[in-house]
Amino acid sequence: MSIRSVKNLSHSTTLYLLAPVLLLALALAAGSEADEKAGATVEVRLSEYAIDMPRELPPGPTTFLIQNQGGKQHSFKIEGPGIDVMVESLIKPRTTSTLQVTLQPGEYKVYCPMGNHSAKGMTTTLVVSGKQ
Repeated sequence: MSIRSVKNLSHSTTLYLLAPVLLLALALAAGSEADEKAGATVEVRLSEYAIDMPRELPPGPTTFLIQNQGGKQHSFKIEGPGIDVMVESLIKPRTTSTLQVTLQPGEYKVYCPMGNHSAKGMTTTLVVSGKQ
């Protein structure tokens, strides 16, 4: 085999080795764009009588993952710019529910609308600010 053949072989081998790396990089870049469009997932923990969740979030599509860690049934409602929604059914003790919304900049009231749970402390304010 001549030196020229070895050089051509090494370029071909390099291309074969780099191709999977480049494809993986492209796939990861596409995946992160899809994740951004899908939005953020925010964990919320409910108990007697508290809501534990972030107080500030960026605007955009958001999925609240709501865990009832208490011993009583609870619910989760959010009211603010363009939104007045709550989970579809009561959240039983030791279970999880989700709520998907698109947050706009502004202030939101987040609370448990069950009986007097809000008056007992299951209420908070969420501030949405920043760029989407």
